[in-house]
Amino acid sequence: MTPAPMMSHDNISATTINRLAMLGARIADTVSHAKTWDWMRSIRQTESVQLMNTNLNSLATLVTFLAAVQAQAITFSLDKNDTRLRRASNALFFGGLFFDVLAGAIAVMGSVQLQRTYGLLQQREASLGSLEAAFKRNSGSQNKQDDLGLLHHLRLLERVIFPLLHSPRLWNSLSQSFQDSADLVEKISKDCNLEDFHRITCAYAISDYRHATTRLETFRFYTSLGFAASLTAPYPVMAGLGCLTGGAICLVLDSQPVQVWATSLGVLGGTLLLLVAVLGVIVWGPREL
Repeated sequence: MTPAPMMSHDNISATTINRLAMLGARIADTVSHAKTWDWMRSIRQTESVQLMNTNLNSLATLVTFLAAVQAQAITFSLDKNDTRLRRASNALFFGGLFFDVLAGAIAVMGSVQLQRTYGLLQQREASLGSLEAAFKRNSGSQNKQDDLGLLHHLRLLERVIFPLLHSPRLWNSLSQSFQDSADLVEKISKDCNLEDFHRITCAYAISDYRHATTRLETFRFYTSLGFAASLTAPYPVMAGLGCLTGGAICLVLDSQPVQVWATSLGVLGGTLLLLVAVLGVIVWGPREL
């Protein structure tokens, strides 16, 4: 079997490698001094964007169900306003319906934005992975330090994108650096002795990388809107559920005999106690015997 040809650094100037290293150091320094989370942690943060999107879709489904229940309750109690409890019941039902509609709109809007961001992140990661695989396959035994520097830079580009998504103002400082980095990587791929197949792979990968990075920058504020929606949506959902529960309690207390509302309150109280007990076990852990 004929071994794969090695990547030759004869045609790559030391200036290009040094510029790439300096550029990577500048990008890392800018991000590390920004007020954002630990950007070098090892979790796959692209999957966290997908998880946010899935959670928003689940919340949208939940509030659709809650809104239908609220609307049905309103049709039952709409014309009953002769007592304080009935008026309070209607007010809570209407308030809960507004919360549900608001939560649904926030969840759907945020899900659309995060789905687009997730697709662009996947495209960007795939392009960087293709570049890394091409350079690894053609890396030789000589100048390993340059090979490692190039692969480190590609990995840096993969990880450094997440602080920018959470802090859009960083794009103003790093947009030109990303363009310069792509130009240098493209120059290296052209200067080194790659096989034609890997050269074509690198060309398409760099093009996809440029496109995905540019689109992420263009939609950076929409991505922030998606993150804000993922943090905001649960609160109106809980408020809507609370309004539905409160309205139902007022309606039961006003129109049902003691046996009915006592049973209803007992079920509600038991559920809340069970929730608090399970939450306490999760937070503080089971006690040792």
